[in-house]
Amino acid sequence: MRNLTALFALLILLAGCGGSPSETRKLIIVSTNDIHSHIDNFPALVTLLEDYRSAEGVDVIYLDAGDRWTGSPYVDMAPEQYKPVVDLLNAAGLDVATFGNHEWDNGNNLLAKRVSEAGFVNILTNADVSGTDLDFVPTHYITEAGGLRLGFTGMVTTAVDGHPDGKLENFGGVTFHDPFETAGRYAALADSVDLYILISHLGFTEDSLMALARPEIDIIIGGHSHTLLPQGREIGGTLVTQTGKNLQYAGVTEITHSGGRVLGIDNRVVLLDTVAHEPAVAAMVAEIKNEPELLEVVGSVTADMDKLALMNLFSDAMRDAVGADIAFHNMGGMRIDHLHAGPVTKAEVYAAEPFGNTIVVHYMTLAEVSELLLNKFNSTGKESHTLDLYPSGIEYMIITDEEGNATDLFFESTPLDPPGGRFKVALSDYVDSVYKHPYTGQGADSGLRIAFAAERYIERISPIAPDNHMRVIIR
Repeated sequence: MRNLTALFALLILLAGCGGSPSETRKLIIVSTNDIHSHIDNFPALVTLLEDYRSAEGVDVIYLDAGDRWTGSPYVDMAPEQYKPVVDLLNAAGLDVATFGNHEWDNGNNLLAKRVSEAGFVNILTNADVSGTDLDFVPTHYITEAGGLRLGFTGMVTTAVDGHPDGKLENFGGVTFHDPFETAGRYAALADSVDLYILISHLGFTEDSLMALARPEIDIIIGGHSHTLLPQGREIGGTLVTQTGKNLQYAGVTEITHSGGRVLGIDNRVVLLDTVAHEPAVAAMVAEIKNEPELLEVVGSVTADMDKLALMNLFSDAMRDAVGADIAFHNMGGMRIDHLHAGPVTKAEVYAAEPFGNTIVVHYMTLAEVSELLLNKFNSTGKESHTLDLYPSGIEYMIITDEEGNATDLFFESTPLDPPGGRFKVALSDYVDSVYKHPYTGQGADSGLRIAFAAERYIERISPIAPDNHMRVIIR
C-alpha cells in the first residue's frame, strides 16, 4: 500500500510539473560494412533482423557502411552486375547506407543504376554530385524511430589525391571533399536530432580521429579498414564500431531511450555462422550461385595455398601472360587468403582477383622500378609502410629507419640486363593509374584481365605445388 501511495504521489508531482511518465524503449541498430559480394551469410543476417524486429518494445534500423560488392564472381560477374547484392539488401530491409570506394569499381553510371534499384536510402555527405548520374543522392538523412529523432551523414575516404581508392575516370565527375571539413559544416545537425550517427567508409584510424575532432557525433558506424571491434570502442564520448569484412559478423548497437533522451548505448558483434538461415533468402542465395560455368574446374593444387603462395602464383601468371621480365601484383588486389588443396574452379580464380584489372606493360630501368617501390612504401593510406607490391622475376629488400620510412632499396635478384637497360614490366591497370612512378598512367594496356591470365596459367601448369618463397624483405 505504501508503494502504491508513493507511486500516486509521484504521478501527481509529474503532472504538476507539466510532464508525464515516458516509456523506456530500445532502438537496435544492426550494421554491416565491407560485404564485398560475400552473400552466403545473408540468410543468417535476415534471421537476426527478423528476431529483433519481432521483439516487443524494440525498434530496429539496419545500416551499411559501404563496399557492398567486388569480391565474389556470383555478384561481380552476374548478368546484371552487382544487382544480386542489392536484391539481397532489399530483402534484408536495409534502411540507410553510404558508399565505399568499391561502389565505383565499374563507373558512375552503373552505380547510379544500382542505387536507383535500392529500396534503401543512400547518402553521401563529403561529395558534390551535382551534374552527375548520382545527382539524386542526398547529403544526409533524418528519420524517427520509436520517438527518437535520428540524423545521419555518410562519408567516404578521399585518401588517393582527394578521391576514394580507385581509378579517377570511374568517379564520373563527382568532386570529393575532406571528411573532417565536411563534418564541421554538418555539426549543427546534432542540434536538430536526438542521436547523430555518422556512417563512415574512412577506416578505423580516421574514425578515431573523427570522434575526437567532432564530439557532437554520437555513433560512428565504420568501414573500409576491415577492422573487427567486438565491443566497439568509446573514443572521446563517441562510440566507434566496425564489423570486419565479408559479412562474417553483424554489428548490434542497443540504445536505451526515454522521452527523446538517450539513457545508454551498448555495442557488440554477432558471428553470423551461429545464426539459423531464413529459408526464403537461402533460396535466393542458392539461385544466385547456380552458375555452372563458374563451377568449372580449371586446374588443381597439391596442398593448401596461403596468401603468400597465391601472390607468387598470380604475379607469375601476370609475367608469363605478356612475356615480361618483371611483374608486380599489389597485395590489396588479392582478395582471398587461401586456396584449399584439390580442384580449382573458375569461381575461386575470379574471387581472388575480382576487379577486372588488366595487365599494363612498361619499359623501365631498375632505378625507375626502385622509385615505384619506394614511393608506394612511403605513401600515405592503409597500404603504406608495409609490403604491397609483390614481384615476379625479381626479389628486393627495403631498408627502413626508426620511423618505419623506407630509406633505401636493394635488388636481391634481377633478370639479365636487357638491351638499353630497360626491363619489360607488367603492372595492373589500377597500379599503373594510381601508384606514383615515372610513367604513371602511360603504360600499354594489353586488355588481358589478370584473372583470365591466372586461369590460363593454372590450366597449363597444374597440378600446382604451392611456392611459399618470400620474395621481399623489409628491414
